[in-house]
Amino acid sequence: MLLGNLTANLVAVSAVSALEMWLNLPSRRALGELYVSAAFYYDIFAFVCGVSVMLWWERPMRRWLRDHWAGRETTPRALLAARQRLLNEPYLAVALNLFLWCTSSAIFGSLVAANPATRHMAVGEVLGGLITGLITVTAAFFVLERILQYRWAPVLFPAGGLTATPGALRIKIGTRITALILAASLLPFAGMIFGLRSTMQAVNDGLMAPAPALDNLQMTMLGLCALFMANAAVLAFLVTVNLTRSLQDMVRVLHRVQEGDFSRRVRVSSNDEIGYTGDAVNLMTAGLAERDFIKETFGKYVSSQVRDEILAGRIPLDGETKEVTVLFADLRNFTPLVEATPPKEVVKIINGYFEQMSAAIKEHGGLVLQFIGDEIEAVFGAPLPLEDHPQLAVEAALAMRARLVQVNESLRHTGFAPLEHGIGIHTGSVVAANIGSPERLSYALVGDTVNLASRLQGLNKTFGSDIIVSAITAARLDDKITLEKLPATEVKGKSGPVEIFALP
Repeated sequence: MLLGNLTANLVAVSAVSALEMWLNLPSRRALGELYVSAAFYYDIFAFVCGVSVMLWWERPMRRWLRDHWAGRETTPRALLAARQRLLNEPYLAVALNLFLWCTSSAIFGSLVAANPATRHMAVGEVLGGLITGLITVTAAFFVLERILQYRWAPVLFPAGGLTATPGALRIKIGTRITALILAASLLPFAGMIFGLRSTMQAVNDGLMAPAPALDNLQMTMLGLCALFMANAAVLAFLVTVNLTRSLQDMVRVLHRVQEGDFSRRVRVSSNDEIGYTGDAVNLMTAGLAERDFIKETFGKYVSSQVRDEILAGRIPLDGETKEVTVLFADLRNFTPLVEATPPKEVVKIINGYFEQMSAAIKEHGGLVLQFIGDEIEAVFGAPLPLEDHPQLAVEAALAMRARLVQVNESLRHTGFAPLEHGIGIHTGSVVAANIGSPERLSYALVGDTVNLASRLQGLNKTFGSDIIVSAITAARLDDKITLEKLPATEVKGKSGPVEIFALP
């Protein structure tokens, strides 16, 4: 930042000095030894003053950077001080440069006015110094801003948030554009007026003949045009790059968001409106990523189709009566396995079983409502309606039987006993809704259909079967499903015997 400010000042002084030599303007030596000595000592003063103030200003930044690069822990207060100094440094440079150039104009304008031989040049000296100072101030600000955005903002603000830094000055985009327009139009105009006035004053005072004065004015105008065109081009480049970099980055991020990629972030490097918008885009993409994560996580509990219907609001969750088929599955003789097996292995076994059973249920359009210990409760026909939900439930049960064979084969290879389960299936009306407390809700079914399906699952122990369905469910199956009629059985909660069937 210090080198950037020095470079802007040296370039401005060099450009003006080159213009003076090209136009053959009076040199400093022609203005007297006092002027030359004053210029020499003032240049030293300006250099020492500018460097000292900038070094003092950058101390918190340098201290924090040393600790950061050395891997030492830094305090939030030190980081805040470094951030404040960084964001305010371009404004400090503007104030410092303006002070030094205004002081220069006042000092050297007074020296020139004190000499009768050069008194007519006093106004030109003051105006020339002020114009050069304004060029330097504008160029230094945009140079420092570019260095801040490209070099230091990513280090001190890796996650953005420049606009949230307290105590930091802000310059609006409109102010930047206004400064660019003034520097590219008002300063050249003032320079032209200054050159024209100086030439006319020299002719009126008899210091120059009209013809040489006209030639001198022409050369002055050409020189000023070249200087100000170069200045306008440099400033336009700096302003354009500083403003468009983040905008282009935002466009790229939003394009990726449109494609469903929420992992990209805007590189925020300013605390103006563009920086605020960049932070807002980052918050938006983070929110979309979180929403996408929740959506995908939700999809682990229900099918993607059910998930999308619920999130789209097309399924009422405040209670509705639906005809569904309920499936219960429960592991047999699991307690002895738990007692004889390390807890981590138990969890691994039961999770492997649940994974395979859930896959079979989801493949046939079912929804796993809950895992209750070693029991599974699933529903077919809610929350999404299914015309053939009894058939799909029975096909899911058969798929669960096949998958259990695979699970047991894997357990046998690892030295564990095979698992057995019983499945009960019943079709009927239920009340489906979100049930629970305001802090925790679950999609659940309420009604006799649920109770009967659970009772049928338990009857497998009595008949030595693994899948039992009710007569209502059996009546809605196609001829491909083979059924074995079992004796009508008394079931708790029913006034008469219940007709049931087993799947051999």
